[in-house]
Amino acid sequence: MSLLYLVLALVIVAIAARYINTEAGMPDKAKPVVNLVLALIVVGMLLWLINTYIPMAESIKTILNIVVVVATCVFVLQTLGLWNRIVAMGNTLWANINRPRPPENPKPTEQH
Repeated sequence: MSLLYLVLALVIVAIAARYINTEAGMPDKAKPVVNLVLALIVVGMLLWLINTYIPMAESIKTILNIVVVVATCVFVLQTLGLWNRIVAMGNTLWANINRPRPPENPKPTEQH
């Protein structure tokens, strides 16, 4: 029965996405956000479906969940236009970490 509800929800999401992207009088800036919400719904339902009905080892299931969450976070950041800024910030941080440092001055020795 829950599988029927899942299929029904996916059909509703597909119809909503088609309507929003073709016929709705939404501003162009709002469409990516609505598509993002619909994509998150689909990803959540598919992950639930995999975790519930596909038998696999718990460690593989955990790895799959982590990969899906990371990929979804990257997708959200790209959709909101923040991904390039985060990559640039990471590159700057990495360049600062690997920047050559000037040699340390040795302490002068005292002569007696």
